[in-house]
Amino acid sequence: MEETAPALIGGHVVLDFANTVAWRLDERRAADRMTGPGALLAWAGRSGLLEADRVGVLLRAADEDPATAAHALDAARRLRTALHRLLDSAVDGLSPRPEDLAVVRRGFLDAWHRAGCAPDLPLRPELVAAAPGDVVHLLALGTAELLSAPLTGLRRCQGAGCGWFFLDRSRSHTRRWCRTDDCGNRERVRRHYARSRATPDDGPSAG
Repeated sequence: MEETAPALIGGHVVLDFANTVAWRLDERRAADRMTGPGALLAWAGRSGLLEADRVGVLLRAADEDPATAAHALDAARRLRTALHRLLDSAVDGLSPRPEDLAVVRRGFLDAWHRAGCAPDLPLRPELVAAAPGDVVHLLALGTAELLSAPLTGLRRCQGAGCGWFFLDRSRSHTRRWCRTDDCGNRERVRRHYARSRATPDDGPSAG
């Protein structure tokens, strides 16, 4: 995925957050789209994690206290790294690493402590973001919610080097690509080239 603004293809805001690293599985091309606190906050608004009026409030708070905003970005990146490994283990059928579960657990507990509770059942945390760090709290709550249920339909794009995650909600449950017009098209071109290389050129006919 080449565009500066990360595409929203995951089917869950937490998966879209994981996908803010482009070409995650290709060390030569990997690019973190969370280039600064402003990029994190802009993504949070674009993804629907934050309401539009909250984005401006948090951007002003980040300008007023850049050290705290930078700390929030670091915390978001730590959560994202743990999330990548947990999702990879789920896709690959491997046991999760305890240290990654610990990152999610700490984030969830910090967020629950910060949040209030809904006034009715089911019991659930409610948090109105007032500072850049609250974006991380919202992501931690969302991560715990995502990982607390079976990850039915979780897929990792099969495009070479991509590494993006999505929930396969296709009718046939055979979705393979983050986007068919991106990694899917790239793979079709690669296969066509491989076939053309494998087919010998027609030589002159024997007389």
